[in-house]
Amino acid sequence: MRKVLSLLFFTLVFHLVYGQESSLFDELQENVWYLPTEDEQTRLYMTSIGKGDTLITLHGGPGNDFNYLVDAVRGNAGNHTFILFDQRGSLLSPVADSLTNQLSLDMLVDDLETIRKTFKQDKITLFGHSFGTLLAISYYIKYPQHVKGIILTAAMPPYITKEKPFSEKLREIHGRVKQARERPAVTEILKKEGLLNDTLLTARQKSDRFRITGLASFNMHDIANWRKFKGGGVYYNRQVDGAIGATIPDAYDIRPSLNRFPVPIIIIQGDKDYIDPSAGYWSTLLNTYPTVKLKVIKDASHYSWLDDKEEFDKELRHAMESMEQRY
Repeated sequence: MRKVLSLLFFTLVFHLVYGQESSLFDELQENVWYLPTEDEQTRLYMTSIGKGDTLITLHGGPGNDFNYLVDAVRGNAGNHTFILFDQRGSLLSPVADSLTNQLSLDMLVDDLETIRKTFKQDKITLFGHSFGTLLAISYYIKYPQHVKGIILTAAMPPYITKEKPFSEKLREIHGRVKQARERPAVTEILKKEGLLNDTLLTARQKSDRFRITGLASFNMHDIANWRKFKGGGVYYNRQVDGAIGATIPDAYDIRPSLNRFPVPIIIIQGDKDYIDPSAGYWSTLLNTYPTVKLKVIKDASHYSWLDDKEEFDKELRHAMESMEQRY
């Protein structure tokens, strides 16, 4: 009897833990389709998870892919549908090598407009992470009349002036990344995992070391959970990043769109985020623009859902619910 009960318990746990993963994977695969861009230079790899009101999800990068964001949205997929796609030039929406250097931020903005038209929605809700927040901002600047609301995490600044251009902001970001990578906590994890001496490591260990030092160290505050970090390697295209990054304007401003077409904009930011800790730049808009709200997650960095999943899920759910109540 004890063996039978043990087997039943194992089966139950297996389905609870792994069954959900399998179901999620199956849902993503079953919902895959391809959307040709208007210039026919590529087809955007599209999929979705969840049910309910639709949010178009914008991954970071540029040159990254959407898969890492599944962990960010899955906790709220019971009440909302998240449209996930690889942006033009990314892993699953590739362009010909001869076209890579022609990629631009404006192309991605117009691809997003193609997605809106395809779904036949007059107004769309956007959820962006990292570079995806700049894509959301850029879309709102160009097509403000077609935006219902915006949720941003690891957000870029709402405006950048010629007096302090994007290139200068980039130097600040790189400085914070460097500080995060050089934290004592990084050395402690390397020592704990037996990864300090690079010359004696196996290929697997070298990969693990880079995952800690080159990825988790500045994207997560609590790097003890470094194995939860997803992305990098084949999921990131450096050439695409360089091409699109070179087209990011030195100055932009979301405020004219907020003045003409005010919409809810909710920022969920880690207090240790290397782009803008606690979203300090966005906080300057709170008194002037009542539709802009800010939620700060303590002891969280760029992938704040990896540092505090419960808090991130709660804030994302509240953000979506507040937008539903508005409309």
